[in-house]
Amino acid sequence: MSYDLLIRNGTVVDGTDAPAVRADVAIAQGRIVEIGRVRDGAARVLDASDLIVAPGFVDPHTHYDAQICWDPLVTSTSWHGVTSVIMGNCGVGIAPCKPEVREITAWDLVNVEGIPFDALSKGINWEWVGFGDFMDAAERRRSGINLGFLAPLTPFRHFVMGEESMERAARPEELARIRALLRDAIAAGAFGFSTTTFSNHIGYQGRPLACRLASHQELMVTRAYSKRWAAARSKSPSPRPSAS
Repeated sequence: MSYDLLIRNGTVVDGTDAPAVRADVAIAQGRIVEIGRVRDGAARVLDASDLIVAPGFVDPHTHYDAQICWDPLVTSTSWHGVTSVIMGNCGVGIAPCKPEVREITAWDLVNVEGIPFDALSKGINWEWVGFGDFMDAAERRRSGINLGFLAPLTPFRHFVMGEESMERAARPEELARIRALLRDAIAAGAFGFSTTTFSNHIGYQGRPLACRLASHQELMVTRAYSKRWAAARSKSPSPRPSAS
């Protein structure tokens, strides 16, 4: 049998706590099909002598929402063996976003994550309005690693409530619109939503990050609906592939 890729002579650490073992790893059609002393050839052979061969790491808490616009390798994460990242954490992100609130959205990232505003203003191309559009843009650009998305509550509140999102809880009709947007985001492939209550999470103009103003009822209702939508999606055909 001929494989697509053969990684020879590596020290395999498989993540199961089993002892490291020197072995070859054969891959066909994107899947590992044999581990051991592989005698067949492959279209591409890599010599991993003196190297570790291991499953990629998953980083569940990142803020690469903006960086993926200009850095397809998602450095320096990919340099350290991470092959999958989840972004949109802490309730802060850059989608959904109306054109008139782009500066507010960017300054939220500046203040929460310390990302220079100049980098954001030059690096974000704003190819989207809705969250699904944001994910579509990431998929078009492609990435060197797998991208997973949480829907951050702050930009959803900005989208519906404007600057009042940094001042008060959502009214019932606003909450209904926020829920509808989150439902669409999860249907598009988001894994759920994120928020924060940390007082040091300051957003635009030194004001509280908008998701911190969400009432307990607002969060509980949103959480319940998000779990329901995610469960419904899991029963449907598999969601979109990662943007790698």
